[in-house]
Amino acid sequence: MKRYREFEFKLRTLAPVFIGSGETYKQREYIYENDAYYFPNFVTLYRKLSSNQRQQEAFENYLMSSRIQEKNMRLGEFLRKINFTDRDLGGYSIKATGVEVENNGDPDRLNEIAKFIKDPQGRPYIPGTSLKGAIRTILINTRFKGVEKIPWGGSDDIFHDIRVSDSEPLKLSSLVITKKWDYNTRKDGPNPLPLTRECLKPYTKVVFTITTVGDEAAEIISGLSKAADEFYKRYEERFLKDLDLKYRQSGYNHPIYLGGGSGLWTKANYDRINIEQIRSRTPRKMKMTGNGVFKLTKAKRQSYRLKIKGVIEERELVGKNGGAADTKDGIGFYEMGKCCFTIKEKK
Repeated sequence: MKRYREFEFKLRTLAPVFIGSGETYKQREYIYENDAYYFPNFVTLYRKLSSNQRQQEAFENYLMSSRIQEKNMRLGEFLRKINFTDRDLGGYSIKATGVEVENNGDPDRLNEIAKFIKDPQGRPYIPGTSLKGAIRTILINTRFKGVEKIPWGGSDDIFHDIRVSDSEPLKLSSLVITKKWDYNTRKDGPNPLPLTRECLKPYTKVVFTITTVGDEAAEIISGLSKAADEFYKRYEERFLKDLDLKYRQSGYNHPIYLGGGSGLWTKANYDRINIEQIRSRTPRKMKMTGNGVFKLTKAKRQSYRLKIKGVIEERELVGKNGGAADTKDGIGFYEMGKCCFTIKEKK
């Protein structure tokens, strides 16, 4: 009988991480007030509005209206218009940090906000399938590099014997709202895109349990740290070396890229991907040049403490060796989805 073994996998986000639920908050579904984005519980909101027939009817008309003027009216603006001031409406809020808009834009004029996945209690978490996919990418580029037939997808699927739990639930205060930035090294600096997301903050700790069945699966997971370092070195040589150091973060302990927006090369099988074939099938306006663009995002600069030979040093997550891509208002650029991890067997 195969032996079961359990490992504790501790992930630390080094940059904003986005795991989408597939849903978005529309402009009529959140309120920007007092330097925060508030996402009320609409059942509670409607119940409270129902105590006033005039306000209830106005709210129903507001939601159903197809008139441009009302369609463009934000929820907070509408509630102020009907003199509804109650904000004890359940839900949650995310503090604005200044990265949601650019060039002194109006923070109350965001596009839709993509939702981070949450459990039935409304708490953010990372599904085990997301982490397992990132681990799989590492393994196909290291342990199974060049293997013609990788042993998964059939009766001998090694991944059947590697079982990754969903993460422990996280606090809503772990979330931050960020924008997507693309950086083409052939152009001047990163370019903001009209895509806004709920993400985990840099330096959030996320805990998983990995259960292995049998000796081979346990061996693979025991060696995962080394495999992650090997994959990161390959990623650096293939892609990351072209990123200006002021936008680049250090590797830290065993890097791993997770979630949406981290870019093609963090998820690819390097031995099988054919860039020329991708280019030939891509519409002219969307053609990839070189190895593509870097996926960045902005967040507050985050420092942490590290003990080296008994001496505590303070370092920053932003930029190579603490270098800064952008120091305005304590904000910096991060590589989207970058994390690190430690793993140890449970006793």
